[in-house]
Amino acid sequence: MKRNIVSKVIFMMMLLLSISLGSHALAEGNSSLTSGTYTVGEDIPAGLNVFSVSEGQSTIQISRGTDIFIYETLDSNRDSYSNRFTANLKAGDEVDVEYGSSNVAVQQIAKVDLNNLSVGFYEVGTDIPAGTYTLDVDHPASDYDMAYISIYNQNYKSTKNLSLSTDNSPREYTFATGEKIYISWLTGTMSFKEKILVPKSITLNKSSLSLMINRTAQVKATVAPNTAINKSVSWTSSNPAIATVDANGNVKAVKEGSTTITATAKGDPSIQKSINVTVTKVVPTSLKLSRAALNITANQTVRVSATVAPTDAENKTVVWKSSNTAVATVDSAGNIKGNANGSAVVTATASDNAKVFKTVLVRVSTKTVKVSKTRLSVTAGKTAVLTANVSPSDSTDKTVKWKSSNTKIVTVDRNGKIYAKRKGTAIVTASVNHARVVKVKVTVTPPVMARSVKINKSSTILYKGQTLTLTATVSPSNVTDKTVKWKSSNTRVAKVDRYGKVTAVGAGTAKITAKTTNGKWTAATIKVPYVKYLSAGNWKAGKDLPAGRYQITTSSGSGNLFIGIGTNHFVNEILSSGEDGFGVTVVTTDIKAGDTIQIAGLDSVKFTRVTNVKSNTLHSGYWTVGKDIASGRYKVTTTSGSGNLIIHRGSNLTVNEILSSKADGFGVTSVTVTLKSGDRIYISGLDQVKFTKR
Repeated sequence: MKRNIVSKVIFMMMLLLSISLGSHALAEGNSSLTSGTYTVGEDIPAGLNVFSVSEGQSTIQISRGTDIFIYETLDSNRDSYSNRFTANLKAGDEVDVEYGSSNVAVQQIAKVDLNNLSVGFYEVGTDIPAGTYTLDVDHPASDYDMAYISIYNQNYKSTKNLSLSTDNSPREYTFATGEKIYISWLTGTMSFKEKILVPKSITLNKSSLSLMINRTAQVKATVAPNTAINKSVSWTSSNPAIATVDANGNVKAVKEGSTTITATAKGDPSIQKSINVTVTKVVPTSLKLSRAALNITANQTVRVSATVAPTDAENKTVVWKSSNTAVATVDSAGNIKGNANGSAVVTATASDNAKVFKTVLVRVSTKTVKVSKTRLSVTAGKTAVLTANVSPSDSTDKTVKWKSSNTKIVTVDRNGKIYAKRKGTAIVTASVNHARVVKVKVTVTPPVMARSVKINKSSTILYKGQTLTLTATVSPSNVTDKTVKWKSSNTRVAKVDRYGKVTAVGAGTAKITAKTTNGKWTAATIKVPYVKYLSAGNWKAGKDLPAGRYQITTSSGSGNLFIGIGTNHFVNEILSSGEDGFGVTVVTTDIKAGDTIQIAGLDSVKFTRVTNVKSNTLHSGYWTVGKDIASGRYKVTTTSGSGNLIIHRGSNLTVNEILSSKADGFGVTSVTVTLKSGDRIYISGLDQVKFTKR
C-alpha cells in the first residue's frame, strides 16, 4: 500500500506552524467540484464539510492564508486512499481540486459520527468533545487497513502520534479542548467511544418521602455513568430542624413540616438530585386486644385491654363501640358487660387513625354443665373418671362439685374420679353455682376373678448376665384384674422385676413365680449353668475346677485338650473354635475330683456345667445309655470327618470302630449296635454322631 506520507506530514507541519483559529461561519448546501480553486464562504460554506468521490480519483488541497494544511487524494475504490475526507473549514480558506477522473462532492454536516470517523482534520471541543475515548479501527476497508493519528496542542505543537491497525487492541486516550486531531492513511472508518469519567447524573431510589417523627429511612443515590471515577455523593437537608440526613443518606424525621434532601455528586458538585420530605406526627399504626372473643353470661363483666402501637404515638386513645347493646355494652375503658343471651361485636378503634381497629366477638349464654357420661358401669374394685365441661367458657365460678348418693357403693373425689366399692347402683351429681345439676347413674358390677395363670415358658437356660422377659396370661380373658406379681425363689441365681424381666445372676436353679391378686400362680424354672474359663496350662479338678459334667468349647483358635490321663474317662482331643477338619468344636465329659486338665495352644477354654441329655445326636466325649440316650438298637453314622466310636458294657468292649462320613479305606461308614442301660459310649474326633433307631 503506497502512501504520500512525507507530503502529508510536511503540509500538516506547515499548517500547524502558521494557522490561526477564527470564528466558524456556518452555511448549508451541497456542491460538486471540478478542477479549480474555490473560496470557503463564497463557493463552499464554512463549517464542517465532507469531501468525497463516487467514481475514480481526485486530489484536494486546502490552504489557509499562505499555508497549505491539507493535501489528500480521494479514491472511490479505496484501494490506497479513502473515498472521503472531513474538515472544519473557515471563511477565506481556499480549496484546490487538482486534475482527476472524478468530481469532488462537498457536503456540509452538523456533526461528526464518532462511531464512523474517516480520515480528516478535527478540532477537540468543536468537532469532537473533550474527554477520554477508546480508539478502535473497527470498520476497516481491508485486513491491512490502519490509521495514523497525529495530535497537536493549542499552540500546534506535536504532542502524540498514534498508529492503530486491525490487529491492534483498542487504545484509550484523553483529549483536551483545543487539541487538533489529524487522521490519515485510513481507508475505512474507526470509532471514538467516549469513556465518561465524571458524573453526569444522579438517580434516587425515592421520588418523595413521608416520615413520622423519630422515624428513619434511607435514600440511595446512583451516580451515572458507571465509568465515573468518583461516584460518591454528599447529602444535605434544606431544613435540619424538620429532618436530618447523614453521610449514608439516612433521613431522620425531627418534627412536623417539610424539607428537601439533596444528593450532590462529589465528582462534579453541579450534578445534584433532590426529593421532598414530609414529616408528620406519630399516629397509631396497629392495635392489639387482649381478647378476640368472649363467651360470658348475662350480668358478667370482663375487661378487654387495648395496646396501641407504636408506643410513641401522640394520641393512643381508643374508642369502644358495641354492635348490639341489648346483648352487650362496653365502656370507655373496655369493660364489656353481658346483658342478654345473643351475640354482639365490640369494636375498638384508634381515635387518631380510624383505619386502625380490632373487634371482639361477644356471645352471651346461660351457664350450663355437661358431663362426659350420663350412665356408667364400673366393676367393683375399679375406678373411672367423669369429666365436666362448663359453658360459656369465660363465665366465672366454674368450680364443679361432685357427690355420690351412696358412698357404700360408689365414692367420687373433687376431680370426678369414681371408686367402685361393691355391687349396687348410685347417683353421682355434678353441680356448679347458677347452673342446673347434672346426674349420672353409676352401676357397680361384681369382679371376675382369675381361675388360672400361665407363663409362656416352663423352663429355660440363661447364662450369667443374660436376660429374658416372661409373659403371664391370666384366664379367663374377661378377668377384672389381670395384675400378676413376679417373684424369684433364689435371687442369687435369677432376679425378676415387676414386668417379668428375668436376669441371670449366678449358677444354680431358681423358680420364677407369677401370682394373681386372688392367689392363682404358676412358675417357670430358670437354670443358670456354672461357667469357668481356663487358659493354656495344667489344672486340677476339685481345686481349679469343681468336679462335675461339663460341655467344653473354645473361641480362640485350635489346640490340645487332655483330661483324666490314666483314667477310664481319658479325653484326648484337638479342640477348635470352628469346623476346620482337624479338631472338634465341643466335648462333653464327666470330670472327677483329682483329674488333671492339660490345655495347650489355646488362650481361653470354656467349661460349662451341664446335666445329662436325652438325645439321639451326640458329639465327642463320654455318654451313658439310659441317661444321655435311651436303650435300643441303633444304626450309628456321622455327618462329617472321621473319628473313634468305642462302647463298653461293664468291663467288656462291645464296639471299637473308626467311624467315617464316607468310605475312605480306614474306617466304616456305619455301625449297628444294641445299647443297654448303663453302657458307656466314648466318641473322639467327631462333632456329630447320629443314632438312628432300627
